[in-house]
Amino acid sequence: MSKKQFIKRHHLIINKLRSNPCSFKDLQNHLEKHSINDEENYVISKRTFERDIYEIREIYKIDIEYNRSKNVYEITQDADEVKTDRLIESFQIFNALSISDTVSNHIIIEKRKHLGAENMHGLLHAIKNHYKIKFTHEKFWKTNNEKKVRSVYPLALKEARNRWYLVAQDSKDGVFKTFGLDRISDVDISREKFPYPKDFNPDKKFKYSFGIITDETKPEKIKLWFSHEQANHIKSLPLHSSQKTVYENETECIIELYMSPTYDFVMEILSMGADVKVLEPESLKEEIKIKLLKTLDFYLK
Repeated sequence: MSKKQFIKRHHLIINKLRSNPCSFKDLQNHLEKHSINDEENYVISKRTFERDIYEIREIYKIDIEYNRSKNVYEITQDADEVKTDRLIESFQIFNALSISDTVSNHIIIEKRKHLGAENMHGLLHAIKNHYKIKFTHEKFWKTNNEKKVRSVYPLALKEARNRWYLVAQDSKDGVFKTFGLDRISDVDISREKFPYPKDFNPDKKFKYSFGIITDETKPEKIKLWFSHEQANHIKSLPLHSSQKTVYENETECIIELYMSPTYDFVMEILSMGADVKVLEPESLKEEIKIKLLKTLDFYLK
């Protein structure tokens, strides 16, 4: 059996048991159905399934147990559903891209700069072991894309708007900073230990952020009006974890957020054009107005 088939079977088992607990027979039927659809063989014996349960626990930190009273298998612990889903999603994309040339000609891939993923494993190793690191960082906002050698204490990796960032404390000034992994090169992991800052909590630091900009403005209640078409997109891909719908009908939708209206959030609002309108707070509404008037003036000159 190929490794790809082995991984796909794990994902089929996880998705089936997430939807609802089931007996081994029902699970077999589920695997048999997908075997026919994928032209693969996912059907397994009870012994192999028991081994799969162990491996799923080791790889995905998902516990599957047999409920004797109901005669079903069920997930009793799903350690980090978001990370597991991303892992499964990544495999599914890889699987789609690795199929035959004839079919892959119908998959249109966006050309873009690499995400710097080749450094993720090393950076996580440094974060876990509290090792000081040094790397070359390229800035986008400086003349000629200035490159600078940085020496930092790595604290966390954060994803924002389809990019990955290193969250670190500058060893010189002690300031917490973020660095795009796609702009990092020549990573050097030392064996010099550093004390992890007791006052740093990654989740707390970015709790009210839209992307990676923090400490720029205080969090506040934000109300946004959306056209019906844009609302469907916003509801399927929320702007922030605090997002909730407060009003909706056939033509419009109003959502409420509690977050910091940082520069990157303002840019996101502007990118939606006439399909969004800031209702609250007044300060954010005025900021959007000023930027729109400047843009209009630029085109009218």
